[in-house]
Amino acid sequence: MKIRENKMNGESSNKRRETARRGAVAEDLTGQKFGALTVLYRVENRSGRTCWACRCVCGNIHNATAHDLKAGKVKSCGYLKRKNQKEIYQQLHFVDGTCLELIEKRKYRRDNASGFRGVFQMKNGHYRVSIGFKGKRYYVGAYEEYDQAVAARQEAEHLIHDGFLRDYRLWQKKAAEDPAWAEENPFVFEVEKKSGGIEIISSMRREDAR
Repeated sequence: MKIRENKMNGESSNKRRETARRGAVAEDLTGQKFGALTVLYRVENRSGRTCWACRCVCGNIHNATAHDLKAGKVKSCGYLKRKNQKEIYQQLHFVDGTCLELIEKRKYRRDNASGFRGVFQMKNGHYRVSIGFKGKRYYVGAYEEYDQAVAARQEAEHLIHDGFLRDYRLWQKKAAEDPAWAEENPFVFEVEKKSGGIEIISSMRREDAR
């Protein structure tokens, strides 16, 4: 009997809560501002939640639930995200299509089987290593051991990525000191795949050789 009574009490409580929820009057958010959104009028509920039509500062109309608005989960129609992305992009520095900040802050990759950027495990259990630069991929080699593959990738990064940053910083410094020199000597850093490996062609290394 006690088990049945507890079950009945639980069902009654659920019914009371459901009745209270249905009978509750939704808070009027008309005219209130949430981030870049101004609430205009109520629209059809979404997944049982009160929903409002809002005007974004960019002029778009965007529907959002009262819960998401008050919780700060929705602050615009997507305009703020696009604006922030554009501002971040404008703060990045590109040289020949290569982003300096991305190279400087490169991290371990977790979107491949090996867990290390540019190192991919093949069906035979060996590891294939490659590296990307200026929109191209360069094959570094294939290795039986994972540690060997990672070491090869790091060596390629030091040669290409670190070399690019080092040479560009040197060119940038010299260009600031002598703009006329910079006009006559544009920055060049190219990668060529030769039979013996990867070769770097850099205007700054030609300067060092003089």
